[in-house]
Amino acid sequence: MLADTTKAYEDTEKQMNVDIEFFGQTKDACLDKHKEWTVRSDMREAELKGIDKALEILTSDEARALFAKSIAPGVGFLQIASTPSLLQESSQAPAAKAYNAVKALSKKSHSVRLAALAVHIRTSKAGHFDAVIADIDKMLKTLEEEGADDLAKKEQCQDENQEITKTVNDLDWKVKNNVAKITKLEGLIELRTKEKEDTIQKIKETKQYIADITAERKAENEAYLQAKKDDEDAIALLEKAKAAMAKYYEEQGISLLSKEPEFTRSKDDAPDATLSGKDNNKNASKTILSLFAYIIEDLTDELSNAKKDEAQSQADFEEEKATADKLVDDLTSKKVTLTGIIAKRNEDKKEENTDMKENNIDRDDELKYQAKIKPDCDWILKAFDGRADARAAEAGGLTTAKEFLAGRTALLQSKGKFDDAKFSSLGFLGISN
Repeated sequence: MLADTTKAYEDTEKQMNVDIEFFGQTKDACLDKHKEWTVRSDMREAELKGIDKALEILTSDEARALFAKSIAPGVGFLQIASTPSLLQESSQAPAAKAYNAVKALSKKSHSVRLAALAVHIRTSKAGHFDAVIADIDKMLKTLEEEGADDLAKKEQCQDENQEITKTVNDLDWKVKNNVAKITKLEGLIELRTKEKEDTIQKIKETKQYIADITAERKAENEAYLQAKKDDEDAIALLEKAKAAMAKYYEEQGISLLSKEPEFTRSKDDAPDATLSGKDNNKNASKTILSLFAYIIEDLTDELSNAKKDEAQSQADFEEEKATADKLVDDLTSKKVTLTGIIAKRNEDKKEENTDMKENNIDRDDELKYQAKIKPDCDWILKAFDGRADARAAEAGGLTTAKEFLAGRTALLQSKGKFDDAKFSSLGFLGISN
């Protein structure tokens, strides 16, 4: 973007410098035109005066008469049924305690496994508690495994939810950046498009300016050619008039050249004032012929000056047109640069929209997966503590039952007669009875 902006800045600065030069040349051309107009105006005024004077002369009665002669006409509780009371002999007391403990716990926790174990304890015969104890050990291991599974499930849900939240937040950030970049690209596209439109308009205006000055130059040249023709025609006419006027005197042998006065007596005496007959108007004719020569010379000078002015005007026009043509070339180059920048920005915008679309699809997929695991995760997260407490209670009850049964086995293995009186003081695995 910086490179494009720098290029556009350089183009604009280059264009500004050309505009400054173009303005300066246009100003100089205008000043020259004004000066030329002033000179030509003055000359034309003088010319008109001379023409008026010539007309005055040429339309006199005498000239008419002379011309007449000489000129031819442009996104179960398992309900355990009540059972008869266990025999309360000393050999059955630990089993009854274990049974009651497990039964009570199964009712409290509504555990099918504890209810089944209670039945197993109730139906087991003395001396066969090893199998029950083995079942208790299995159940304790199962509870431990279930606890580990619940913990793993809870941690998995927490990890997945955390990862999904992190991913969604990251995708939200990316989409936000996509939107911001698209907005910025749209702004740049709008800016460059406006700049391109302005450049196209300026190219149009400059070409029109070239057409205008070309047409103006053509008109000036045509006017120059016409004025040249008019002056040349006037000179020719005056030359004819001059020749016609001088012809009479030539035919009469009258010299219009200046002569010194002749003195009959002495050169110090006053000249003779007597006028002759046929050369009576020769002094006036001499003045007229001199006026013809002056006008002809003035028209000849005007033709020479007009030719120089025309050459200068053509040179100024060519320089001004060359500057304008260079401006059109620079503007056209700028237009091509802007067209490339706009195309690149549109491609960037298209790629950004595609990236945003993919980010939104990924975000939707994450949210759909989160919605899919939500029921199981919500259940495990909500039930985890209760299930852990229930398993702890089951494990505690099973451990107590195991201790009762372990104590019964120990009693059966002891020698001698069992003393009921001492039963209450015996301890099993730290439990007083």
